[in-house]
Amino acid sequence: MNSLAAAIRTIERRRKTLEVRTDDDAVVEELRRQFETRNVDVTHRSLGSLDETGFVIVRDADGAFRGALGIDQFQMILSPEIHPPWELAETDDDRAELFDFLENTLFTSYDRRQMLATSREIEERAWRVGSGKLYAGFQRPAALAAQTDIYERLGSRGSLTVAVFLDGAWNASAPDNVTVVSTSDGELGEYWFVAFDGGGNEIEACALLAEERRDGEYYGFWTYDPATVADLVSHLEATYGVA
Repeated sequence: MNSLAAAIRTIERRRKTLEVRTDDDAVVEELRRQFETRNVDVTHRSLGSLDETGFVIVRDADGAFRGALGIDQFQMILSPEIHPPWELAETDDDRAELFDFLENTLFTSYDRRQMLATSREIEERAWRVGSGKLYAGFQRPAALAAQTDIYERLGSRGSLTVAVFLDGAWNASAPDNVTVVSTSDGELGEYWFVAFDGGGNEIEACALLAEERRDGEYYGFWTYDPATVADLVSHLEATYGVA
């Protein structure tokens, strides 16, 4: 990986199919609307004699089965709630299963609320593990200023190493135990990212990367693939001198 853009291009070459099993046409149309600008095909099949609300099957580009979730669970991905990472860690929701369901699938037109909700899932893992590296790109100083308290708390968690990246001058004091990396006129102003290397456990590795193609609208992906996360972390370290 020689740039953040290259990581997104790699995912663009993949495609998934959502096979929606339901007799509720409104659900099918909503999912088609949600995914019409994703790298995803949505198909529909009737439930037949099954007496339930329905479910969704994910298949990869080769048609192989990747997993299945109930319609009610699937809606949690489409409209996630935002909570601080330490509150997420105390819930019983299996959010990892939900986010893993569509990992390495491109999304478009995510707004800042959806990006923040997905970021919280990754930050929650880092908070729970309490070690390893957490790298986050905030694009602009104002975005980091709004999250300073959260990242200062993350920086004090166990042996977790935290670095934040932005385009433009950061004139305030750095949050305690957090490295601030700032540049001008580079890729950092175009991309929102959060990457956690897993703290020595590949199962916990995860990342989000998205380009702001229009004001407040993001195009990108999230992943739980350790190799993809490691490539992203290595690119940030080699390019911006953090470790």
